[in-house]
Amino acid sequence: MEASASAPVGGSIQPEPPEWQPRAIWMSGRLLCGVVAFFFVAFVFGFFYLKSLDLNHSWKIGNVTPDGGLGIAIATMYVASAVIYRLSARRQGSDTLAGGVIAVILGVTAVVLQFVEYTVLNFGATQGGYAAVFFGFTSTYAIVAVAGLFWIQTQVSTMIRVRRGGAMREIEVPTSESAMVLAGIESSSFYWAFYAAIGVVAYVLLYLVR
Repeated sequence: MEASASAPVGGSIQPEPPEWQPRAIWMSGRLLCGVVAFFFVAFVFGFFYLKSLDLNHSWKIGNVTPDGGLGIAIATMYVASAVIYRLSARRQGSDTLAGGVIAVILGVTAVVLQFVEYTVLNFGATQGGYAAVFFGFTSTYAIVAVAGLFWIQTQVSTMIRVRRGGAMREIEVPTSESAMVLAGIESSSFYWAFYAAIGVVAYVLLYLVR
């Protein structure tokens, strides 16, 4: 390749090493983990801060009890989705494709169940500090999860296209499309596993510690 989409090539300009682009994708997943960790730690801080102060005994106002069955179902769906996708990402071929499809299905089911839970709760977001943290944490977690699932779906769609086409395309970066696909699968699976771990923390705080 004489040109790169990410860096120009000229007589006095050295082209990028071919491993830079996959490495950048690998790193992007780790950086994204840091972003979401800092975002959701605000809810963890709010949980312990409001619970410890309990000003005017307003940590819980009235009967504030989430549905434990739906809670464990949602957490299980996220964890199963992440574990299946992460394990399948370490393998190539049909196992990776099937794992990605299953991960998306389970993840979407978890998001749907989260909003179904809101319809059966016996409390609202204004019934104390716990209720506010519960709705804030769970709703933003489900919304951000959609972005992660879209990333996984992108990898799944790429694998489906490659399988149907039977060959990789030429791309305008100094590496192969296969290397880019593998890097995307590895990075997205790492991020999704990290995101599911945050969901486990949310479940412990909101359903067990309370």
